[in-house]
Amino acid sequence: MRKDLWRGPAILMLCALAGCATPRTATVNTLASHPPKCHGVGQYRVGSPDVLDIEVTDRPDLSGTRRVEVNGCVNMGPLGGIRVEGLTPAQIEERIAQAAGVSPENVSVRVVEFASQQVYLFGEVTGQQRAVPYQGPETVVDLLRRTGGITQDSAPEEVRVVRPACHAGEQPQVFQVDLKAILLQGDERTNLHIQPYDQIHVPESRACRIGKCLHPWLRPFVRILTGDS
Repeated sequence: MRKDLWRGPAILMLCALAGCATPRTATVNTLASHPPKCHGVGQYRVGSPDVLDIEVTDRPDLSGTRRVEVNGCVNMGPLGGIRVEGLTPAQIEERIAQAAGVSPENVSVRVVEFASQQVYLFGEVTGQQRAVPYQGPETVVDLLRRTGGITQDSAPEEVRVVRPACHAGEQPQVFQVDLKAILLQGDERTNLHIQPYDQIHVPESRACRIGKCLHPWLRPFVRILTGDS
């Protein structure tokens, strides 16, 4: 008799949850089905221990793969160490060209290993919670597409980006990102551009949280009604 008293309301609650399943599933699938847009790698600022591919026309002694050393320089052989930390690839091209006495058009610099800066993924992301390389200015959507997307247990409209404080005594900044509005409605207002060391938090959906509180025999119904089965 007691079981009947709570089973009825529980079933009604599960039915109510089913109404929000389709937009959530559509958001997750849309995020996963589109490749990330090309982001601003050209604006990326190099640091140690990034790896650069440097090509100088007709100068094989200056060309090749170079790792940015802990002092912020790359070893350019006969030119010695050239400081590159904090510079974009285009600025590095100009600096090498000046040191080598050639035109900047004859120098090409490309980042082949992003290793100096990270962003952090937490919660219902595809794969493990982890640090991933920061590769220059890109939006939250492009970052999540690049790293595999989010899970079916996520709440796409409740994503948060936490940006660490720049100075002691300041509070971190917290930004809300509504993936559902961005992907299904074309509303880009919350599609924040990521900065180094940002933390992206993707919480569980309401259905997932409620399912953990229900009797085990009800949990399969949660997954069916919310489209997670």
